[in-house]
Amino acid sequence: MKKYRQFNLTFLGLVFPGLLSFGLFNLAVDPYGVMNNQNLFGLELLKIKKIISVRLFKAVDVTRIQPKTLLLGSSRSDLGLDPKHPAFKNKQPAYNLALVGPNIYEVKRYFEHALKNQPELKTVVIGIDFFMFNKYKVNEADFNEKRLEKTSLIPQDFVNVSFSIDALDASQETIKASVNSDAYYLYHPDGLRYVYQNKPNEPIPKKFKGMLSGLMRGEGYYKKYQLSTVFLNDLKDIVETCQKRNINLKIFISPSHASQWESIQTVGLWSAFEDWKREIVKITPVWDFSGYNTITTEPITKNMKNYWDSSHYRKEVGDLVMNRLFDYQNEIVPKDFGILITESNIESHLQKIRDRQEIWGNNNPDVVQLVEKLKPEEIEE
Repeated sequence: MKKYRQFNLTFLGLVFPGLLSFGLFNLAVDPYGVMNNQNLFGLELLKIKKIISVRLFKAVDVTRIQPKTLLLGSSRSDLGLDPKHPAFKNKQPAYNLALVGPNIYEVKRYFEHALKNQPELKTVVIGIDFFMFNKYKVNEADFNEKRLEKTSLIPQDFVNVSFSIDALDASQETIKASVNSDAYYLYHPDGLRYVYQNKPNEPIPKKFKGMLSGLMRGEGYYKKYQLSTVFLNDLKDIVETCQKRNINLKIFISPSHASQWESIQTVGLWSAFEDWKREIVKITPVWDFSGYNTITTEPITKNMKNYWDSSHYRKEVGDLVMNRLFDYQNEIVPKDFGILITESNIESHLQKIRDRQEIWGNNNPDVVQLVEKLKPEEIEE
């Protein structure tokens, strides 16, 4: 027994210091952004791995920041909605709690998580998207109910960010990227994603093709679609909670590029797209920035001002959205950008979009043909 005890003590004496150093190193580098460490011995850390841990680090940020203004939605909001917009000057702290590729249930749960940590929540902005209400859009793999409506980092996440091999690999990649100033997507402390530097050899037209193809072929996006009553009720839950708590709620349909709407038409989902809008306005009035307007019909070139790709608009466009929602400097917002739709005007609104779609299609046959060529074979007529 003494020999076994001596062996165990020797083993622990050798292993524990190494394991402790392993964990401390990962916590110091903090590759996933949960410890709020920005520097390591004077080196500014470029947290390139935060993009794969959005649901983790944003859940933790909320427990620390306790924002009174929330910006919610998909990656379109993640890249486009700035918590520092002047409309939020007296509504701070504001935080961008948008996720990457969520369904509306995930959005609801993160809203509830924020409300748990900040009962005095005053303002909520949600950018909604057609795909978020697709019955086949399951929760993303990194979604974890256990970390929500908590007030601190849960033990499971602490172990994963400190003592896992994945965390060690992420720490090493973070240091390498920081030394070489080599990063693409990064996040501001307020949750807004931004482009640190453009990827080489990826011109915008190529990004458009990749995004359009991915959405038309991707499971849970446009390849297979059925409007979910359950997801509509999730949105209704958010609306009712905000009404009960006197929270100023603004909901808008994201201003993706016109080619994105063309892809919905191409895969035969335009009627479903319109029905989705009809169902939304039964729940609440919503600002519609989709369709064919001054912003969304920007020609596809190498140097676009409004878009990163067919799906994701730039912060400058997000600023115009905020201007419209909060009646801030409306004079600089194009008159056709952002229409408040309700049950009373939904049909005339949809007809106007159909009319504009026909005009845009006739004037942009090259884009229409591009989208048609990207259509998956399994839905070819």
